[in-house]
Amino acid sequence: MRRARSRTLARTLALMCASACLASIVDASAYGSRATRNQRRAQREDAGAHFRAYTWGIGGERVGRPSDPSKLPPARVELEESVGEIVAVAASGHTAVVNERGELYTAGRNSSAGGGGHGSPPIDDSGQIGRGGDPGALERVRGDLMGEVVTSVGCGRYHTVVSTGSGRVYAFGLNDVGQLGTHGIMGEGPKRDVICDSGGRCEGIDQIKDALAEVGEKCIGGPACRMGEPARVKFENENVQIKSVVAGRYSSAAITKDGDVFVWGLNSCGDVSGHRDELVSHPRDAAKPRRVNIKDVVSIDIGYTNMIFKTSRGAVFTCDTGFTGYTAIAVKAKVAIVQHDFANEYKAIDVAAGRCHYAVATEAGTVFTWGCQALGREGDKMKPQPVGGDLASRSVETVAAGEYFTLVTTDSGEIYGWGSDANGQLGVQADSSNTFHSPVQVNVGPKVGTALAVAAGYQHSVAILQQKE
Repeated sequence: MRRARSRTLARTLALMCASACLASIVDASAYGSRATRNQRRAQREDAGAHFRAYTWGIGGERVGRPSDPSKLPPARVELEESVGEIVAVAASGHTAVVNERGELYTAGRNSSAGGGGHGSPPIDDSGQIGRGGDPGALERVRGDLMGEVVTSVGCGRYHTVVSTGSGRVYAFGLNDVGQLGTHGIMGEGPKRDVICDSGGRCEGIDQIKDALAEVGEKCIGGPACRMGEPARVKFENENVQIKSVVAGRYSSAAITKDGDVFVWGLNSCGDVSGHRDELVSHPRDAAKPRRVNIKDVVSIDIGYTNMIFKTSRGAVFTCDTGFTGYTAIAVKAKVAIVQHDFANEYKAIDVAAGRCHYAVATEAGTVFTWGCQALGREGDKMKPQPVGGDLASRSVETVAAGEYFTLVTTDSGEIYGWGSDANGQLGVQADSSNTFHSPVQVNVGPKVGTALAVAAGYQHSVAILQQKE
């Protein structure tokens, strides 16, 4: 949910290498026919193209445009020209972009406020942008990432996870339930008279006995446990090499270079043994990366309560995490991993998980959706079915699923979306009553460029656009 993962990086780098011979920092071969198709398209483009990040929706700090923090129209983020080409983007309540040198830049909300009145008390500095400075300006994340080359990035609601060319994983942000996969530093606790709105458990989350620490001490768990700079995630097997990462509401996940998947935080995907109580009660256990029983995976995503996987053969699998969006145990959750038959006929090339819905792009160019809403079609909500409308005559290449909306890019470089446009996240005039039940084109401007990939955040969107000189 809310992020363009390493698939964006690989896809953009394939284009860059084909059209401009720029240095690649990850291997794009795992992305199969989609990367190949886009390489052919890039070869038809003129040399000298640039790869820029554009944002739209909600406005303010998270769009990364201090001189123009407006919701609409979509506009280019403000970065020095020396930053160079943008190859990966991610979004939630904050924005992250990665350049061709593997440097990470972030902007946006850096507190844990705004979860709708159902969570642990918010803190002012939950740390998800991973740095100090102006939260409204895209600035580089340094610390332990200096000397590393970032190869993928995922934005959770209040945390960020990255993988690097060395096969390592780093995380920063809120750590109230172990979603960082490492320790945090205990910050100043919230005032007792504030409402609970950061999306955790209001009752008792600050009373977890094995997680409590004094301000300034290392911690795992508790509403003020957070990390404001990158910290390395350790795996039981020190030889594990991570290829890409994603971040969800209260959990994180990683794909190894061998196609295995690890999860940490409140995530019981594939674990039918019923240990969810232990994860809630003992965040130190929740923070330990655990292997999911699925193989040959090349792409994943996490929503609020759900996960989706794509294998190298284009097969699609899903599961519930076993928890609600507010860290309580979801009694009726289906944590068993389920394979979806439609992908036997329509090979998947990209997958995304939203708040409670899924989107899958197929080799045929068709998009399938299912879940609670933001489906872009009529019919059985819980059965994967194709999205028609304006997409019926177009070929979709990437998908992204946000809070209550979905975005796609086509092989001709267009962006379409559907679902909520309350904050302008579809690039249409922001209106609290605007919900589109079929695809509408996102207007990025006729001379802006062609879209390569999109990230769907909580209430805003980010895209990588290829622009000619």
